[in-house]
Amino acid sequence: MKRLLKIKTTWTPIWMIAFLMLCMISIYLPVFGGPSQRLTNFPLIIVNEDTGTSSLATAKEIGDHLIQAQNGHTFNWRIVPNKETAVKELKDNQAFGALIIPANYSDGITNLHHALMTGKTEGKPIMLEILINEGGGLSTTAIATNALESVATVASSDISKHLKEDLLKNNILLSPNIAFLMDAPIQYTMTNVLGLPENSNKGMTPFMLVLITSISGLMGVNMINGYMKNITAKLRDKDYLLTDTKVLVTELLLGVILALMVAFILQLAIFGFFRSSHSTSIWWIFLFTLFCCMTLYFQFKIVGLLFGKWGMLVMFPLNIMGVFASGGAVPVTSLPLIHRFFSTVLPTRYMVDGMRALLYYNGKLQAGLGTALLVIIIFFIIFLGSCIAVAYRIHRKELANI
Repeated sequence: MKRLLKIKTTWTPIWMIAFLMLCMISIYLPVFGGPSQRLTNFPLIIVNEDTGTSSLATAKEIGDHLIQAQNGHTFNWRIVPNKETAVKELKDNQAFGALIIPANYSDGITNLHHALMTGKTEGKPIMLEILINEGGGLSTTAIATNALESVATVASSDISKHLKEDLLKNNILLSPNIAFLMDAPIQYTMTNVLGLPENSNKGMTPFMLVLITSISGLMGVNMINGYMKNITAKLRDKDYLLTDTKVLVTELLLGVILALMVAFILQLAIFGFFRSSHSTSIWWIFLFTLFCCMTLYFQFKIVGLLFGKWGMLVMFPLNIMGVFASGGAVPVTSLPLIHRFFSTVLPTRYMVDGMRALLYYNGKLQAGLGTALLVIIIFFIIFLGSCIAVAYRIHRKELANI
């Protein structure tokens, strides 16, 4: 045993695993950077339908003051003309939430102020409406909800402050029936515009589909390669010669078969057994899943071909970075800069976007599916073409040695 421990290659698995765990921690921890983690261009919408005026406050103050205070490197606020446009944008996955300021906003503030000053009991709160695109997943929905609730709460506090100042100045005492309006003059309702059913897994199904396809590609490449090495070694011992080209082509073919099986099992489990909701045909989702499986398999295969026995040192961090940079569990806009960079150069981010469009947005191209298909096709051609190029080079060498 001492002799084995003195051989340097004996320690290779130890330091390789240690290195891979260090890579995983370095990728994993920055994603959850805590309260100091800032968003970047998180898309939200504001609709100002207010047509009145008020001496206390107007909807313009929400648009100018409150949004400006939260903007910069945090939210990307867009102004749209009406609620219908906002709903369409949310259903096309162009933003994650919208704040609707009604046409009677300013007039409602004036009427409430008048009711408090005169002691009337029929005062009503001013109602805002918050719309949420719940298809982005748990984190995205939580961020949009908190941001829009914060805007409504700050607006209410500002109006409440003005009302209290006027009441004190005029020594007015309120009846219990209307006093509560002084603390919450602005209230809001919240609506999920997609109306996803309970079995939508809170918008996480697209992420889980891509996560499993990525892991399957990583494991498939290494297991197929390992088993093929053992099989070819046994066949060669029996004087049955197999060229490296035939072995590689067989591995690529087995990868396609693996992709078919993984895509089929995923559909059967998610939509058959767990009965998760979906807005488009399962067949379209199956084809897209199959396309993703093959793309990721060929991605890891070309890495293995280029780096040989050190391929795992590249595949594993690549897989982890692809998972966390996909925007499936954590929105891309809240990721550190390095993760946002990899989200543009790895295919997993576009796979999640495409899955979301198929599952929650009726397969609309403008909801992310169009870009996803274009980018994944490019990746697929690059990865498969690279594998074929390596196979051709190996074949040329074999012919030259005959």
